[in-house]
Amino acid sequence: MAKEKSGFPSFRGELDRPEGRAQWAKSLQSLAAEDDRGFDRLALALCRMQARQVAPFGRLLQAAGGFPADWRTIPPVPQELFKQALLFVHEGRTPRRIFETSGTTSPSPGRHALLDVDLYRAVSAEGARRAGVPWETVDLHFLVPSPQEAPHSSLSAMFGFWSEQSAHSAHFWIQDGHLDQKGLRTALCEAVRAGRPVGLCGTAFAWIPLIDRHEEPPLCLPRGSFLLETGGFKGRTRELSKPDFYRALEARFGICAEEIWSEYGMTELSSQAYAQGAEGIHRTPPWARVRILDPLTGRDCRIGEKGLVAWVDLANIDSVLAIQTQDEAIAARDGFRLLGRSADLPLRGCSLTAEDLRSS
Repeated sequence: MAKEKSGFPSFRGELDRPEGRAQWAKSLQSLAAEDDRGFDRLALALCRMQARQVAPFGRLLQAAGGFPADWRTIPPVPQELFKQALLFVHEGRTPRRIFETSGTTSPSPGRHALLDVDLYRAVSAEGARRAGVPWETVDLHFLVPSPQEAPHSSLSAMFGFWSEQSAHSAHFWIQDGHLDQKGLRTALCEAVRAGRPVGLCGTAFAWIPLIDRHEEPPLCLPRGSFLLETGGFKGRTRELSKPDFYRALEARFGICAEEIWSEYGMTELSSQAYAQGAEGIHRTPPWARVRILDPLTGRDCRIGEKGLVAWVDLANIDSVLAIQTQDEAIAARDGFRLLGRSADLPLRGCSLTAEDLRSS
């Protein structure tokens, strides 16, 4: 692998080839959670390559004073920039997949272009595995459209990768925009009778029709079952607090809160964070890190303080590794406690907006 004068590997011309991408995936999966030096080395190498190839990111680094000293000083691009520009490293190449955000509050979706889905397939499965989500041990039921019906949904793609790699059955229960409640209920009743554990996975809002079916008796899912929610109330007509939501899930499916998982990811990312139970702390896999930033200063919050979530995702090799979100969280010792979307806390620590970066 070629070396630059800085001593960091040069990945230009390699991450657009299958063998280079496979080697990068191997490097990520060999990282240990406590390997700060290894993470830093890979983050700076990827940052250098992306700064050359993605003009808005290069402008952001220049405005921040030049190349960062370590991964914590990599300036994150505003998530909004994905709505205004196609951030794609491989100039002249055609992305194999472009995922789009599905939010209802913006007329233009965010777009995340991937040269290939190979790395996303690997890390989305391995990240859930390392978090402890038992997706490989049960029959899976997804409250989302299939990847074929929703080819621009990164969530559908992730669940599709799980279903491909699992030895158990899997079914997607949303077709033509409608949840097949009768079919799902029949399948779950059969699983209960057979004592066969299941995993139900979907956006928070997709669970509401199941919770609200008061005319039907609750189901007590077999031991070993789990539920997984991915958020998704914002911009909808109904919203529940997380404790109320989890209590409703417990009552409807006869399952304890510790068997309910929360997945936190975004279309603009390739990695996810997971928490277990209503009061669980979200944690990232070793190839991704999260900073909780003070919205007024852009500095890292202390443990217990509230700020905005910024990601550094080493699996984002085709776009930009560092992304500033509008999600609020409380900094924790080994993770963060996610609070939800903030509409009124723009990060003021960086002087350049998404519009500035796009048009400079």
